[in-house]
Amino acid sequence: MSSEAQAVDVFKCPVCSGNVKTGPDDVVITCTYCGSTTTIEGKAIGDHLMESGVDLDERLDGFRKFLDKNKGMNKSLVQKAQVVENKLLFVPVWTAKVKADSWYKGYKTVQVPVQKTRTVRDSDGNTRTETYTDYETGYVPVQDEIHTDTNERLLARKGARFYGLEEYLEKVDLKNTEAYNFEKIKDLRSFAHNEETELTLLNAEIGEEEFEKTVHGRVADRHRSQAAGGLSELFDCRTNTEVRGTTYLQAPFALVRYKFEGDLYKAALDGHTGKVVLGEIPITKAQRAMWTFLGLLGIILALIGGQLGYTEMMLAEPSTALLIGGMAAAVVGWIMAIAGFRVLIMTQREKTG
Repeated sequence: MSSEAQAVDVFKCPVCSGNVKTGPDDVVITCTYCGSTTTIEGKAIGDHLMESGVDLDERLDGFRKFLDKNKGMNKSLVQKAQVVENKLLFVPVWTAKVKADSWYKGYKTVQVPVQKTRTVRDSDGNTRTETYTDYETGYVPVQDEIHTDTNERLLARKGARFYGLEEYLEKVDLKNTEAYNFEKIKDLRSFAHNEETELTLLNAEIGEEEFEKTVHGRVADRHRSQAAGGLSELFDCRTNTEVRGTTYLQAPFALVRYKFEGDLYKAALDGHTGKVVLGEIPITKAQRAMWTFLGLLGIILALIGGQLGYTEMMLAEPSTALLIGGMAAAVVGWIMAIAGFRVLIMTQREKTG
């Protein structure tokens, strides 16, 4: 898991006059003292939503259930996994409805039937002319429209790189949101190395105007790609967009790191439900030994099956059953070998919640 390394600045909250630590690119600031959210110029944010977060114990319970569900042969995973970090962040997200209308021109190629004549000679040497149908490439002009009305979201950070964050953002549902209420989130806890820490409220590095410009380009590119998909060549595509209902959303995202048999692993959680979105499951030495054995067994099976199939192919009257059986054994063997040695070089599996 990587964190964002940036220089720290100080912003004086226009509501409570608290000194808030900020990054050099922050443009929308949430005060960590009173919870007010304003632009860097001190202007209040208009429509402001949030998803409520679950507390530390509920996140831990969701993580344990994820381990139990995916432990496989590793029966001791849940008991021996030692959580060393359970960190909650509220990430900033811009959302809006975008109505888009595109008009485009282009052409597509078609095979056009063409009647042609040719001279043919019969078996007696006589010639005659016959008509036949051939196909030539033709060009058909296309002029059409695309109209959509979609919900668009954008993480309001330029450099956020957290494990599982993209997968989490795909699950954020505006139906679960409510009006922003700092009182509901200020007492939520995190911990690292058995010490409690404050939850992190990430500020936005992308403002409302930049968001609306970005989603216009995103939707226009999507329309252009859709238009070009059915054409041989796209000449022109013009898109008008109407962005409405822009809201600023703060969504809870949790990161868990844990130790197992001396190695560190991680998991990303939906902080609203406490359920794991994406996580790493250790592969133990015993599991790697088992899969190595299966891989070696697969090689032996593949060699025997391949030899049997080859021997049958060389016979004048091969046995169909033996030939098919040998080839099937070779295929199964190689699949076992590839799977076995693939697990051998892995240190963990990645599972979705």
